[in-house]
Amino acid sequence: MSSKSVLRLALLVIVFGSLGVYALKKSSSEDAGAPGGATTHATEAAAVVVTYFTTDVRCDSCRTIESLSRESIEGGFPSQLEAGEVVFRVLNTDRGENAHYVDQYELANKTVIVSHQVDGQEVEWADRQDVWLLLDEPDEFFAYVREPVQRYLAKDDA
Repeated sequence: MSSKSVLRLALLVIVFGSLGVYALKKSSSEDAGAPGGATTHATEAAAVVVTYFTTDVRCDSCRTIESLSRESIEGGFPSQLEAGEVVFRVLNTDRGENAHYVDQYELANKTVIVSHQVDGQEVEWADRQDVWLLLDEPDEFFAYVREPVQRYLAKDDA
């Protein structure tokens, strides 16, 4: 075997080994709540479930929407999150177990849905589709995402 053949073989082993490690890491990160995995599971105690619906294809704007949505809920409702009254999650509609949400919420693209739950059943929901227009205005983004959460929590307190 010539030195060129040995070098080619070694490079192929390195390339395929790297691809294997990358695939393993990507799989592990998705299970832990990275792109499209549920980051927090809704419970029957939750009064409000905030879901960012995504897909396998994620652009910079998609990642920004997820980040701002998470920050909006975690920064606006820390005690309610801790108590389980508010839940934030990320679901990937390209996964079979989440595909039904496309019809349920008439999803045309990635969006944030705020769902009001009573006794574990959804009673109303709000589509925060305009998050796409507020990417460069974090304060307005936060207010827009938080508004239905506040409204639903107020209904439960009344």
